[in-house]
Amino acid sequence: EGMGVWTKEGMRAYGARSERQWKVFRQRGGGKESLTMGMLEYLRAMDHHDPAADPSPDWLVEYGLEEGDALVDSHARIVRRYFAELYEDKLGLSNYQFMVAPRQTGASPHFHYTSARLMVHGRARWFLWPVAHAFYSSRDIHTWYQTDYATLAGAARPLECVQGPGDLMYVPPLWGHGVLYLEDTAGMASLFRA
Repeated sequence: EGMGVWTKEGMRAYGARSERQWKVFRQRGGGKESLTMGMLEYLRAMDHHDPAADPSPDWLVEYGLEEGDALVDSHARIVRRYFAELYEDKLGLSNYQFMVAPRQTGASPHFHYTSARLMVHGRARWFLWPVAHAFYSSRDIHTWYQTDYATLAGAARPLECVQGPGDLMYVPPLWGHGVLYLEDTAGMASLFRA
């Protein structure tokens, strides 16, 4: 199994044989609501999403996966190859986050401890700020990009890059970051306590 299961076709096959419910975020007007859906139900909604009518679509984020799960284990092998010391730190791993989302969703600017995110498929635009300029935004990422991004000047302007399939993104501790999915995406992140 491993990462190949999490292509759209693989997720459909998984959803057809699993009754597992996944956590789905709905972000509207500065508030965030948490729902649960089966994988097939979520993928159908994603397929019928119209970005012009709904610029802030629902996105799936699962925090409950643990080592022993094929997706977690394949992700952890890759992250350990580059950042083994993160797993050896006495504070260690906080959690794994599996994410599936349609384009125009993502994570509003925020910060936390160290993270490493592997993109399985799709592309994401990253916005990064050093610790001194990190901040939280209550707007969904699409609204933030449409309204706030152009107003940033000087040191408040983020560093930027685009993450594609197979790319591993490392975010240092307490660095601000926001992520705007440019395409339908699936990815996995490790969040660490240090």
